[in-house]
Amino acid sequence: MSPLPLSVFVICKDEADRLGLVLEALDGLTDDLVIVDSGSTDGTLDIARRHTTRVYHRDWTGFGEQKVYAESLCRHDWVLNLDADEVLLDEVKASIRSVFAEPEEGRAAAYSLRIRHVSRLAPSLQPGLFNPTNVTPRLYDRRRAGFKSSAVHDKVEIRDGGKPATLKGDVAHISMKSFAHMWDKIRSYSELSARDWAQKGRNPGISRLIADPIWFFVKNYFIRRLFAVGAEGFVIAVSLSAGRALRIAMTWEERRKLRLS
Repeated sequence: MSPLPLSVFVICKDEADRLGLVLEALDGLTDDLVIVDSGSTDGTLDIARRHTTRVYHRDWTGFGEQKVYAESLCRHDWVLNLDADEVLLDEVKASIRSVFAEPEEGRAAAYSLRIRHVSRLAPSLQPGLFNPTNVTPRLYDRRRAGFKSSAVHDKVEIRDGGKPATLKGDVAHISMKSFAHMWDKIRSYSELSARDWAQKGRNPGISRLIADPIWFFVKNYFIRRLFAVGAEGFVIAVSLSAGRALRIAMTWEERRKLRLS
């Protein structure tokens, strides 16, 4: 099939073990694949350059800012963003093609994808029936929607306040590279969030330090269905809860630094 009038961009760093699967799934879908790397040392760049000549470097400044920069490099008005651990499966690729079969005036400003957790140790990338699912806008017309330059938040916003449509099919989210890598991500995100909270003057108390991790475990393990991923899901839920506690403690630390500066 011929490529769509669609740009795809991926931000990454040290994703050699997952990026190849992501980019292989894009073959034939786009003629404008943009990779923005923030300093990989593990072979990620070699993999990226096997799939596109449009590989760029930008020092890491936060999720939103990286994505805004990557979006600015895209050649088409219609843009698809994927993280370096998200693999398009066949049904959702067909759904994306169906969007471009519609006349321009009949399209939504943005479309959400069903991003579903799969273990790297699972026998296939096909998610199970109850695997955790995040439905979030990723395919959009950048004339009407886009990312904001936020260090923490990286969600597509529709400028006229409309709601995105949701496409059929799944994106396989290989969210676990290793437990050590998972904890590094949680710690890093907690640190970014703490700085954001402190700069906004937020001052969470002891009651929140107790309540937030408990609620976060319940939300992730039961409501977001990490229980469906077995022991891996339990460890992830506990780690995410610890990250909430860490964020609160880091906020206190950041507030102290601001007072002393």
